[in-house]
Amino acid sequence: MAEFYSSRMQPTGAGRPPAGRDIALEGLRGLCALSVFYGHATAPIPCLDPAYSPPAQFWWLDMGSVAVLIFFVLSGYVIGLTVKASFSAAAARGYLGRRLLRLAPVNAAAVLISWALAPRVPAGTVLGNLAFLENSNPYFFGWRVPVLPNNLSLWTLNFEAFYYVLFLGIWRLAPRAGWLFGSLALAAVAAAALPGFPQVISCYASGGLYWFAGLSIAWLAPPDPGQGNWPSALLMAAVAWPLAPFRHLFSAWQIHDLSNPTLALMRLDVLPVAVWLLLALTGRARKWHMRLAVFSLALATLALARRFAAADFGDAGRNAFVADAIAVGLAWVLVKWKPEPTVLARLAPVGLVSFGLYAVSLALQFGILGQPLLPRGTAWSYSLRLALLILLSLGIAWMLERRFQPVLRRWLMGPGPSGGPPRRA
Repeated sequence: MAEFYSSRMQPTGAGRPPAGRDIALEGLRGLCALSVFYGHATAPIPCLDPAYSPPAQFWWLDMGSVAVLIFFVLSGYVIGLTVKASFSAAAARGYLGRRLLRLAPVNAAAVLISWALAPRVPAGTVLGNLAFLENSNPYFFGWRVPVLPNNLSLWTLNFEAFYYVLFLGIWRLAPRAGWLFGSLALAAVAAAALPGFPQVISCYASGGLYWFAGLSIAWLAPPDPGQGNWPSALLMAAVAWPLAPFRHLFSAWQIHDLSNPTLALMRLDVLPVAVWLLLALTGRARKWHMRLAVFSLALATLALARRFAAADFGDAGRNAFVADAIAVGLAWVLVKWKPEPTVLARLAPVGLVSFGLYAVSLALQFGILGQPLLPRGTAWSYSLRLALLILLSLGIAWMLERRFQPVLRRWLMGPGPSGGPPRRA
């Protein structure tokens, strides 16, 4: 650990080009995108059919918030893999061009689709979302650009753009990892500890712990051959949100938490799980696989025991609590199992369009919800609307990511590396 904190955050060198796409990580991206899609579509409220909502049991499998945090870790990891040279003005310009080309076209399409389906949104809000300025918190002097109301998922793109810019400073200055993560941790807790400290800074810092954890894995974690205990890590990721170990173990602490629920301090229990999952899938820093596994699973087990002793089964009820406990027990049983990630690899095609799926699906969902010509009020009408949402979301995502963006990339930058999906190091 001391060696990690004293290491400088800098590229490891050009070396040989990667051998090819890491389809397991591509599959993880696909799983995360599907998890966010699933969580939105199966919420136990009228979310697709104005007169029908799916049974609450469907929402037991919701890991949308955890998936967003895993996206942050994956994003930092991808940047670490694709940026291998030392900082220079020319390299920085190329990096910014690739990042802008990656984010801007899909974001613009998502914003315009959202505006077309909610035309009463002020033009200033639309322009702010096109420029990645949307945020649930005000900036300084009370100025704020709200996220489009029918596509709240776009808040994460503001954070992605911020980390892409902040990365330039890390790349240029190469600070020690201990200094970087210590600064992020202090900034994350500042809004809770200091009245009047800007929430927006603490939220950026809390999300930055995930993003720069991914970057540090790419730059500082040594690669080892083979996979780790990823099935156990994936099980833990699936139940981390409803278990909320920190919240239940430290409920007596009166913390004025962050305003963004996904980035709340009491939800930093997801961070070791996300890091464990990425390390296990990539085969990096093998000695940390079991340490993170034991820490994450022990934390979840203690939270379960405390809730059971207090008969606190949560809003979802006793059956959901039992399901979470079974998942944690199974994760303990599988903690030494290290199979090839063939199941995840099959989701790689979804991973290739995951950004587009994430960006457009919620706006389309609200559009279908408000469509008066579609049937309503039954499980069949909900299923019809869900099928329409799946077809539209995947179709538009495929057109944006697999047709429009490659043409735009070739036109603006010519052939060559694009800083795209992760490759096996």
